[in-house]
Amino acid sequence: MKAIFPQSIDGDLLNLVHLSNGFRMLDDASPLHVGDVVKTEAKIASVINTDAGKAVKVIGNIIHEGKPVIEVTSSFLYRGRFTDYENTFEILQEPDYVVEYPTDASIGVLLSKEWFELRDQSKPLAAGTSLVFRLKSEITFKNKASYHSITVSGDVYVRDKIKRLVKVGYVDFEEEDCHGNPVVAYVQRHGTAEGTVTYLPNDGYTMTDSATTTFTAPFSNQCYSNISKDFNPIHVNPYFSDFASLPGTITHGMWTSAASRKYLESVVAKGRPERVKS
Repeated sequence: MKAIFPQSIDGDLLNLVHLSNGFRMLDDASPLHVGDVVKTEAKIASVINTDAGKAVKVIGNIIHEGKPVIEVTSSFLYRGRFTDYENTFEILQEPDYVVEYPTDASIGVLLSKEWFELRDQSKPLAAGTSLVFRLKSEITFKNKASYHSITVSGDVYVRDKIKRLVKVGYVDFEEEDCHGNPVVAYVQRHGTAEGTVTYLPNDGYTMTDSATTTFTAPFSNQCYSNISKDFNPIHVNPYFSDFASLPGTITHGMWTSAASRKYLESVVAKGRPERVKS
């Protein structure tokens, strides 16, 4: 195991707080079992200066037999005011966007984009085609409102008769000193994102018959620190947390996550944890 940050970073560890932790099973991945040997890898996906402080997102993968099985995302914040925009960036794996082209005119608009190229010029697109855009954006910031540079790359597909993706083109865009992402703006304006979270109307639904569920945080976080090996003093030392301008010792975010997961597995999933995918 090694740190993914350089030896020095423009942020005071006393002002470090977790924002969120999450994970998802990757498509077609099999659940892990006791005795499986895995390895992990992680990378910093973004460092952004916000009004609340420097927000950092890390994305990691748990790999079994050479294949990623679980993706873990962790976000945290260095509280404070930061202006070092030259050190900020964001790497986004955009969701797949499906764009329909009902007319020759709509296809002509796409072909006029300098950032789009057909894979085979001898096979033109026909009216009625639906394309799937799979894009990755890499951004560095100039200031809060504009980018120093932006690169968008990716592939464009059609689905064949058995729903397989067949590559028909690619995207290659690079620009400096700009105020937005024209490629993503195009697919958002004309297409629909696949695989994103869809919020239910009327505040969703209740997963159990009980109206409320209450968790009581432990009086001391020492036991969880002993197990997790996370001995950050803001979790266990009231004097240190006061020095860090916190209202008191902060219960580990992973404790809260584990408590919520236990409830979902035992009550909602009826004691069958394999039913909970993320």
